[in-house]
Amino acid sequence: MTGSDTASGRRQSSPTSRRTGFDLVTSMFVLNVLPDPWQRIQALKDAASFARPGGHVVAVTRSPEEITKAAADGGWTAHHDGFWSSHSKGSFQRGIGPNEITALARRAGLAPATDAPVLPLPGICHTILTKPQT
Repeated sequence: MTGSDTASGRRQSSPTSRRTGFDLVTSMFVLNVLPDPWQRIQALKDAASFARPGGHVVAVTRSPEEITKAAADGGWTAHHDGFWSSHSKGSFQRGIGPNEITALARRAGLAPATDAPVLPLPGICHTILTKPQT
């Protein structure tokens, strides 16, 4: 990737062209809409591919309690390990807690970050993960 110096008109390399990945990558409400556990692992692998070695991936999901309540209130149909929230749209939902996020992440080659803060967010689960140094 190149950029240009507007003062001189010269083209120069952008700082991002020398990067090998991002310090932080987020995966927001992705894992809980994938009906296949292998798709969840692949989604974490894909997110990790954008992080630098030693960088972090934050995975955020709707909690199992939140999904169970929404399914009961909305009359969702059970499907495999979750629910179809809309048959016409093909929308799947599954609540995923921090322990399950961590288990999926380990299968994707990520590890839980040490001393990561846990934020009490109603209806939401999150886990901060680290991409190993190569």
